[in-house]
Amino acid sequence: GKAVEILSSGAVAGNAEKHLPSLAQKGTSLMQLRGLAASQPQQRAADFLLAQGRRLDSRVLSALAVRVSDDPFSKVKKMIKDLIVRLMEEANEEA
Repeated sequence: GKAVEILSSGAVAGNAEKHLPSLAQKGTSLMQLRGLAASQPQQRAADFLLAQGRRLDSRVLSALAVRVSDDPFSKVKKMIKDLIVRLMEEANEEA
């Protein structure tokens, strides 16, 4: 919503080249590559736990399967995105 609007506005567009190092502008980051590699075993474990939870009629195993399939870095990523939006808003106010 608001973040996309700010990031795509004329006040912000084109400033990446000026303010970000060139490595930060690459399409795929090392964390994304690492996340892709880690997600396959993580998803397999979640699938196994879910199947066993159903087979044994165990709500605990089913809940654990959901927890395992969740992205462990989702809260951290959200905090970083919120921080970037706030910094960009402050930069726009100063400009």
